[in-house]
Amino acid sequence: MKITDLNYDGDKSIFSITAEDVQDVAASLLERRLTDDEMRTAEKCIESGLTFGIDIVFKAAVEAAVEHSTDLKEGKL
Repeated sequence: MKITDLNYDGDKSIFSITAEDVQDVAASLLERRLTDDEMRTAEKCIESGLTFGIDIVFKAAVEAAVEHSTDLKEGKL
């Protein structure tokens, strides 16, 4: 697929973490799945961690995208 074939509309997810992703990490680290209570705590920690500084991540992503686009136009890539 070419980058130009992608359609980014307002409903497209850019990044997601599923409960199964968390359980996979738990299984790898603990050799067991998390309980429902542990999952609720993990969910809160992930949400908190991802919202902290997200504006910095967004700004850096936009700046990198523009720089990459400029490099493509100038034949640097």
